Amino acid sequence: MRLFLYEPTYQRMKAQIHAICPQAQPILSTRDNQILENGKELSPEEVRADVAFISADVFFSPAARTYFSAIQNGPKIKWMQSAAAGFDNPFLRLLASKAEIYTNSNGAAKGIAEFVMAMVIDYFQPNPERRAVQAAHQWKRLAFRDIAATNWMIIGYGNIGQETGKRAMAFEAHVTGVRRNPQGGEPADVMLRPNEMLAALPRMDVVVLTADSNETTRHIVNAAFLAAMKPGSVLVNIARGALIDEAALLDSLNRGVPECALLDVFETEPLPADSPFWDHPRVRVTAHCAAASPLMEPRSDAVFLRNLAHFVKNEPLELVVNFSNDLLIP
Repeated sequence: MRLFLYEPTYQRMKAQIHAICPQAQPILSTRDNQILENGKELSPEEVRADVAFISADVFFSPAARTYFSAIQNGPKIKWMQSAAAGFDNPFLRLLASKAEIYTNSNGAAKGIAEFVMAMVIDYFQPNPERRAVQAAHQWKRLAFRDIAATNWMIIGYGNIGQETGKRAMAFEAHVTGVRRNPQGGEPADVMLRPNEMLAALPRMDVVVLTADSNETTRHIVNAAFLAAMKPGSVLVNIARGALIDEAALLDSLNRGVPECALLDVFETEPLPADSPFWDHPRVRVTAHCAAASPLMEPRSDAVFLRNLAHFVKNEPLELVVNFSNDLLIP
């Protein structure tokens, strides 16, 4: 079995890979843009792999162009594993089209879910004011909002949505998950389909977007959606900027609903310096960093290793993406 890997990825997992698949033959894309198989240098067009792992570290590496070129220019790969959770990026879809089976990753899900909780808690708890009164040596009691007994709607109840829902429920929030086809058994108090979403919005204290971006979810948060939101509610977007009609959101924020938007993603990134979101009193901006946990890489590696074991045994793989039945809201 010929495995196409970024060399640093292979080196950190070499023992595990060969324990699972002793006959594995690595084809390695190096930091200095070489591709090597058994010490022989290959051109990108000469790569013939059965399996490819698009690991977290190859995405932004010096070898990215060479690695991806080899996938694009080579024959079909039997199985391709990506460390990314999303697959809406056109380039990622192009790469995925070169695979008979394409699997994504839930390696970032736990970290992103914790990021969501941290952002909401930080908004509910007046921490900046607490630090200010401490600095002023003032003994002052400051009220805060509980997460317990709040109503949450999480739109896109896949890996990231479910991890977020589990954490919100641990704080005794009531969680409503939204996905195209509820499977049963999701960690949520209520599951809805997208056409039931607007009717439930007026009850929601926190609305979290964790859906993929595609033609059906673009600007899902529009004027009608915002008009249905509850006064005092919080909107969180850690998914894709395209899910929100930004002009409609700014207009609605100026009218006080939602009370605050916690935005990690935007339609244009980096967010332009003259964007009104930077200075809006009802907006908190972060720089697309919800997945910036150091544990994303080892968790993504673990998904690949589990799937490699399944692949060797001809067992069903985890997290298979079915592009012929594109997910509208996961």
